[in-house]
Amino acid sequence: MTNIGLLEKKAFLAFKPPRKLTLSEWADENAFLSSESSAEGGRWRTLPYQKGIMDAITNPAIEQVTVMKSARVGYSKILNHVIGYHIHQDPAPIMLVQPTIEDAQGYSKEEIAPMLRDTPVLKGLVSEAKAKDGANTILQKQFPGGTLSLVGANSPRGFRRVSRRIVLFDEVDGYPPSAGSEGDQIKLGIRRTEYYWNRKIVSGSTPTVKDFSRIERMYQQSDERRYYVPCPKCGHMQYLRWPQIKWFNDDPSTACYECEKCGELIPHSKKRWMVERGEWKATKPGNGKHVGFHIWAAYSYSPNAAWSNLVEEFLDARHDAEQLKTWCNTILGVVWEDEYASKISGESLLQRAAEEKYKQGTPPAEVLLLTCGCDCQDDRLSLSVWGFARDEEMYLVNRVVLHGSPSRPEVWKQLDEVLQNPYETEDGRKLNIEVCCIDSGGHHTQEVYGYARERAAMGVIAIKGMGQKGKPPLGKPSKVDINFKGRAMKNGAALYPVGVDGVKSLLFARLKHNDPGPGYLHFYPTVGPDYLQELTAERQILRYHHGFPQRIWVKKSQSPNEALDEMVYAYAALHRLYQKYDRRSIWDQFERRNEPNKPAQLGSKQQKRPKRRNFVQSW
Repeated sequence: MTNIGLLEKKAFLAFKPPRKLTLSEWADENAFLSSESSAEGGRWRTLPYQKGIMDAITNPAIEQVTVMKSARVGYSKILNHVIGYHIHQDPAPIMLVQPTIEDAQGYSKEEIAPMLRDTPVLKGLVSEAKAKDGANTILQKQFPGGTLSLVGANSPRGFRRVSRRIVLFDEVDGYPPSAGSEGDQIKLGIRRTEYYWNRKIVSGSTPTVKDFSRIERMYQQSDERRYYVPCPKCGHMQYLRWPQIKWFNDDPSTACYECEKCGELIPHSKKRWMVERGEWKATKPGNGKHVGFHIWAAYSYSPNAAWSNLVEEFLDARHDAEQLKTWCNTILGVVWEDEYASKISGESLLQRAAEEKYKQGTPPAEVLLLTCGCDCQDDRLSLSVWGFARDEEMYLVNRVVLHGSPSRPEVWKQLDEVLQNPYETEDGRKLNIEVCCIDSGGHHTQEVYGYARERAAMGVIAIKGMGQKGKPPLGKPSKVDINFKGRAMKNGAALYPVGVDGVKSLLFARLKHNDPGPGYLHFYPTVGPDYLQELTAERQILRYHHGFPQRIWVKKSQSPNEALDEMVYAYAALHRLYQKYDRRSIWDQFERRNEPNKPAQLGSKQQKRPKRRNFVQSW
């Protein structure tokens, strides 16, 4: 070939378009892991189960990809590679949606910025973020042929006046119910892609609670793909399921996987062999445009995701409903169903109470302080006295019903006697009721205000239940007027809001605890079935409000629920002590105060904090 021929060939090669790569091919050739956001920095290597997810994202026939996942499977890195791929090979306008604006800013700094710095083919394509440069900031980045916008799902502004070909949703179950008053963020984001024939919508999240999980609903709308792996002995293809992981004598080191066909016990050392020979299979028909993937920690190559580690974490969480919920979400990658743990009923609690040894009116030796919750009815005052040990282990100490109309002073005098009489513990200490919360929401509001105002020094406070979600157990008080004679009084009582929805959810979860310890609720053996029926008289049901699912508390029947309200108020009373004293050392202080011959005053937040003694606040 002449020199002219070689020159012509080189010239034509210069105009040849780059080889079209799938996302996994591009990542294996070009991607690097940054040390700031990865356990080990260096060149990226696509894992077998990641390949199907990644290549579906760059498959032109697929429009929507949904990933319902656990932790430890590398989904965030996949999103990084999607962005890097389109910056380098297929420029397009991209939107990445995080749960909040703060999350979007953190993702930009901790994931995007290191990726742009450490990936050679991306260097120079996106300039440094500058606060004064509107074209390139932390949340907005431009590159030749495209732009990247990072928005928070809590901000309606991020979804306005933009069109994006690629929309990436991260941790969708962490999104608030609505982007301000604009509506559902998923619909808003998808609407931004309507003008593109080759649009791509990618959604991924760890699921949360059944009926509330967006990622589960989206996965159910797809073809529901699962990753099938072969048995090393019989070759049967199966997707990994938690019930098939077996162990013996509560020893996590014995963890293995039982083949669902031949029963072979497969050691963890064979996991990589199985995963390398696996394949994604759809488990239900789909339209070809929306594909869904479910992947969980049993497939992960992470050292922390060894089958023995998963078993160990399960054994630690199995007796605690809240920890088990987290384990199901983050390890199995499945939604939590409230009925997954044992159902709560008066009968089951009665059986548990029969195993207790302490007597009504006599707090066990572990109890350090007492609180009281009082419910005000038209013909009686009903109250429960609860004792608290370390780490909020709770003991029902007494239940008292004072009959008579709260409009008459005799009933309130009886309440004085109850609150002023100390309780003697099993080890001979005298405990007074520290705080009493009285509900003011009935027909005797002014009487409650007056009683609380006059007995504030005794720890009596007026409270009002707040049904809104997200409210603290006990909020900041507001002044209310005492208006017996139709005139406003200058010295109003203090009214404390109680977040009843959150407290009920917390205490119901603790009622499911099977072993005494932090957060466990004890009942004296003679408590009686009527009290426990009142305690379990409510349940949560699913309702839709403006198209969004909400769980609300409703009574199961017309039976009273006073015991439940009293327990909620007694727990709110504990939080009055948390407001008043140093929460981190309150148990040490009460323990020292109760030691014989060692009087001690509770220190306020402004005073010097005593030395902590192995206290872990886990609730």
